[in-house]
Amino acid sequence: MYCVEAYLDHAATTPINPAALDAQVQASQLIGNPSGSHRAARAAKDLLETSRERVGLLLGVDASEVIFTSGGTESDNLAILGSTQDGHVVLSTAIEHHAVLEAVRASKGRLVGVASSGVVDLNQLEDELKDNGASVRAVSVMLANNETGVVQPLSEVLKLVRKYSPKALCHTDAVQAPSYLDVAELAKGFDLVSISGHKFGGPKGVGVLVIKKSSGLRPMFYGGGQEFELRSGTPNLGGIAAMAVALQEAVTHREANVRRISGLTERLRRGLSSRFPTIKPNGTEAPQMCNITNYCFEGLNSEEILFKLDALGVFASAGSSCASGALNPSHVLLEMGRSKIEALGSLRLSLGVTTTEEEVDYAIGAIGDVIPELAAKKGTAWG
Repeated sequence: MYCVEAYLDHAATTPINPAALDAQVQASQLIGNPSGSHRAARAAKDLLETSRERVGLLLGVDASEVIFTSGGTESDNLAILGSTQDGHVVLSTAIEHHAVLEAVRASKGRLVGVASSGVVDLNQLEDELKDNGASVRAVSVMLANNETGVVQPLSEVLKLVRKYSPKALCHTDAVQAPSYLDVAELAKGFDLVSISGHKFGGPKGVGVLVIKKSSGLRPMFYGGGQEFELRSGTPNLGGIAAMAVALQEAVTHREANVRRISGLTERLRRGLSSRFPTIKPNGTEAPQMCNITNYCFEGLNSEEILFKLDALGVFASAGSSCASGALNPSHVLLEMGRSKIEALGSLRLSLGVTTTEEEVDYAIGAIGDVIPELAAKKGTAWG
């Protein structure tokens, strides 16, 4: 039995919003298939399109540009692989989520580096665009990094792409952003935008790819031609309805939530700084989302840290949950110039809408106990 538990892994997944859960339950009681023509099917279709209109409004796009998917990975893959053409180049950054990185590698694309701050190297991107010009088919730069929370300068990226490769598609993985950033504003002008429901209080297994009408994407798989013939298959109506409600909740309460979570993050950082005066969060030289803090405990092992914290009821991660279980150091931190031994000791603490002061204080105490204990066993000087 734990006196308290601290869930500080909201960047991996968030608790479902109660209003979204209600919407999912209600939608799941509709028996019709939205692709049918009878009354029960039409009721399902009405809910599907109402949800599409709501998502489009919240993301600042036309409802016909909202394509429902199974989540961020599918959205990213559709954006990258659906735009790939023989003889054309796809550009992205070396710190993307693996859903983008592996799709870019599969399309034999090219990766641009980042500064030590975690911000894309715009000079290097400009050089790639100059060198490849009209052969560039797509450029993918995430809105906010899932490991460090660093926010990328999408408007500057867009300017460069339109200058040197005006016909190229601009894609952003905005999966981490809806609860904390104005996606509609920051991704304005981008042709393709990915989000995933479970990152902002929706259910798992549902997402969106915004596809501007002129994008000309090819579907990844074929069937009944649902989702404007770009994503065949019976839609996950319960998940879609719930995600639309969760997105509405996230946008409506974003300003208040950002204020509160910013204060909790500052409380967390102050508490850990008082115990480890030499430590500094990764990525603080650049604009960051308010909820993610990433540390490197040099000489320690992330897996051991997380195991100890889990035993104490503190739930965190070492980076992307999609790469959990791997002993390799974070590719994001390595690209930012951290050494392998530093990156192997990384700890990501991500807060969210449900995080409390009690959780933060408990986590500070637990981390303050675990790090010196592990350091003593290894003969290092933490704590």
